[in-house]
Amino acid sequence: MAADRGAFIDQSQSLNIHIAEPTMNKLSSMHFYAWKKGLKTGMYYLRTRPAADPIKFTVDKSRIPAPIKVDDAVEKPTAAQEETPKTEEQNLARRMKQCNMTDENGACLM
Repeated sequence: MAADRGAFIDQSQSLNIHIAEPTMNKLSSMHFYAWKKGLKTGMYYLRTRPAADPIKFTVDKSRIPAPIKVDDAVEKPTAAQEETPKTEEQNLARRMKQCNMTDENGACLM
């Protein structure tokens, strides 16, 4: 029927064939049959069965470890560690201010 419709279709008529167990002989016979019937496209898509059956490929959820809470995994910073970023930011701000004041050419490399 696909070949019969081919004369009335502008480009080409697709022929969808599902072969459960494709072999070279089956594919070759299918291509020659379609060619003899006048179909222009020999093979647009070739699909086969997947290598793994999705139903058989599952995960045992009892073996997955429980997620770690973020609060338990992250150490709380000490008072000295909390002050360090502020000091670093202050030093950077001071250096940028000095760079702007002393630079004559407008370019400053810290």
